Amino acid sequence: MLLMLIVGLAGLAAYVWFESRNFETMIAGLRERVIAAREPAAAAVELPDIVRAYAMRAGGSIGGPAFVHLRHRAMLVTDQRRPPTNIDADQWLATRRTDLVWVGRGSMFGLPVAVIDSVVDGSGLLEARLAGVLPVAKGLGADFDKGELQRYLSELPVHPDAILNNTQLRWRQIEDGLVEVSGTSQTGPASVRLFFDASGDIISLEAADRPMTVGSKIVPTLWRGQFSKYKQFGRYRIPSYGEVSWVLPEGPFTYWKGEIVAYEPEQ
Repeated sequence: MLLMLIVGLAGLAAYVWFESRNFETMIAGLRERVIAAREPAAAAVELPDIVRAYAMRAGGSIGGPAFVHLRHRAMLVTDQRRPPTNIDADQWLATRRTDLVWVGRGSMFGLPVAVIDSVVDGSGLLEARLAGVLPVAKGLGADFDKGELQRYLSELPVHPDAILNNTQLRWRQIEDGLVEVSGTSQTGPASVRLFFDASGDIISLEAADRPMTVGSKIVPTLWRGQFSKYKQFGRYRIPSYGEVSWVLPEGPFTYWKGEIVAYEPEQ
């Protein structure tokens, strides 16, 4: 009996190690695809004046770094009935393609949890695992292609080099202080609207139809974000703090609050 128990525990440990290693290998592979992308820099991207002025003032440059790595600390709420989870996260964003990999790590139910949010080559992925093994969330397909592309677009206020160099984006000024930016995933287009204050800083964003998982369904839902605490990181002046909410019938559900603690463009 003792031998069977030992064999069973050894088998379980091997399974955990194998699955955890596969998960980390997948994350590393996606990250390397973002870092390795080396499209030539565009001579110029067609931008509304207010967007170009913002990107230049924020420290962006034409022909700038091909990707940026940033780190932040955040609070993530996965269920309004539970306390938030503290997350330390790394993000790699390509400045000439709509490619992004975000990896957050924290704990849930007393176990380590890792979450990946990504869009690479137009394909979106969301996956969270406890102890690198037990899936607690996973999403692939057209809805996640769109949602993760919108995630990339929402990051543009902190990535002025992407504003100036990404020819996969399309920009449209709707009115003074309001601009729409769009891109295309493997399965279709997506867009986000950015709001500027009187000084030309981006202070908020909105997407009317970001796919939200509700039980076993995906529901297009109003999605909003706020930017604040503009801060200098080397030559970059960008918002260091953000909050993101789903706007539900009963009111806003703010599920994310995060602050950038390091900003590292490609050297």
